[in-house]
Amino acid sequence: MTGPVQRVLVLASVVAAVGAAPVPRAWPQGRQAGAGSVSPLVAEAVDLGRAASTAEHRVVVGLALRDRDALEAFLADVQDPASPRYAQFITQEEFDALYGPTEAAEAAVVSHLERSGLRITDRAPNRLIVGARGSVAAIERAFGVAIHDVSFRGARHYAALEEPTFPADIADAVVGVIGLDDLVERQPRVRASGPVPAPHAALGSNCCHLSPNDLATFYDNTTAYTGTGQTIVIAGVYAWMDSDNTTFNAQWGLPALPAGSGQVCTGSGNPSGCRFNSQNSIEIALDVEYAHGSARGARILNYMAASTSLADFTVAYNRIVSDNPGHVVSTSWGVCEAGVSTATQHTDDNIFANGNAKGQSWFAASGDNGSRDCSNVLTVDNPANSPHVTGVGGTTPTCSAGMTPSSPACAGYRSETGWSGSGGGVSQVFARPAFQTACRVPAGTQRLVPDVALAANPSPGNYVRKGGFWYIVGGTSVAAPQWAGFVALLNQKLGSSGVGNPGARLYGLCGTSAFHDVTSGENGDYRAGEGFDMVTGLGTPEVRNFLEPPSTTTTTSSTTSTTKPCGG
Repeated sequence: MTGPVQRVLVLASVVAAVGAAPVPRAWPQGRQAGAGSVSPLVAEAVDLGRAASTAEHRVVVGLALRDRDALEAFLADVQDPASPRYAQFITQEEFDALYGPTEAAEAAVVSHLERSGLRITDRAPNRLIVGARGSVAAIERAFGVAIHDVSFRGARHYAALEEPTFPADIADAVVGVIGLDDLVERQPRVRASGPVPAPHAALGSNCCHLSPNDLATFYDNTTAYTGTGQTIVIAGVYAWMDSDNTTFNAQWGLPALPAGSGQVCTGSGNPSGCRFNSQNSIEIALDVEYAHGSARGARILNYMAASTSLADFTVAYNRIVSDNPGHVVSTSWGVCEAGVSTATQHTDDNIFANGNAKGQSWFAASGDNGSRDCSNVLTVDNPANSPHVTGVGGTTPTCSAGMTPSSPACAGYRSETGWSGSGGGVSQVFARPAFQTACRVPAGTQRLVPDVALAANPSPGNYVRKGGFWYIVGGTSVAAPQWAGFVALLNQKLGSSGVGNPGARLYGLCGTSAFHDVTSGENGDYRAGEGFDMVTGLGTPEVRNFLEPPSTTTTTSSTTSTTKPCGG
């Protein structure tokens, strides 16, 4: 809970932003204030007055974990070879019994929402979220807020201008409410060209760009492991077109997607987010094509949110954890940390922690706007900022030879520099995970992003097939699904059903031949340097050595960091 003085200050700043005199709020009798559900972007909005009471919106209530400290201790032990709990991941039933919200807590939240006039749309098996839909009047009754129409960045939106309150009997069980505004939505971390000629059909102006075969050569992804028996889940929105996958695979001599691959809609009916979109399906085309290129034997499932809203993505994330269809998950849709409520981020983080406990490894693109991810604000991208997700940044690759009209294939690894668009920096929402240490990690207590990197610069970019056309695509969206593929190979090699959060494993390999240490380049406020940095993290993989780590390591010094703000 926030203290009374802090609540008044927060409310004062919000009311001042919409042009009214600040008045301390009196909490209704028997209710307690929540914190962190109001969007930080409300301060930029212009109040247009109370919203129509009959307008309908969707909300998702996040429920709190039980015994979070014990869960974090378990997640550390399950990654510690010296612990008797090493690699002993738990079932969903065990998670629910030890750490999940109680049945009584979830039932109380559902009852309160229904009494307020909301229709329940989602009750999850792990009880971490409850989804509901209803009128503005019902939402205002449920959460003790006033929903206003607002003008935000030239468009009409809605938003609650003050934090919700909850009945005392459920207040401690609630993390917060997602959907009290529509000021921001998740965006793809992809940069795409317009349609281009088919690969090699008209070299010259179209030379030269990377294929999955080029990247396999560049990163030495040439072992016998293909990810057979594993599943990569893509968490996103919009559908792929089967004919694009067929054409892409034929172009590069890849096998067809394995049996069992497919697409899953996490919304009801036939929402727009679960359909092919002639513009926005470029992200899923990239994700499936390059996840498949890096782990050619793994089946791929596209879990689609009903829309790009934060609430619908939370439902999709939780569906992936509850269904548990695979133990490697990649997402390339993000939002800047500074522009989204802490309640949204903590609710999603609880979901990712649940996935880690079951053996799931989550990867997320770190963003394509460098260190200033949100309207030139120094911030990082969500969900790459979650300590239960591996954030993946970007580099500019240089091949040892090739990449010319007469020899268009990449001949091998030469060097990489940090890409200027690679998202990275210091989270202001999440504390630093225990594994993020040594390797010249800067001193501090906050989560740092990214953890690792991969080629992402749109120049040279990657060939992608979408909607019957070829495109050249870059962005950290290119990097995240391939890292998911590499961990699918690792799972196959280990004969495991998952390795959970790979953070301890990754940081433990720092300074070994498992990584290319990228020591040049910058993303605005930070420079790449020896060891960990906030442009490329630990670096990029030498896949053969990542799968078969050397028996001895040369650890990079942990005493100081060469990662400094530009000019620092």
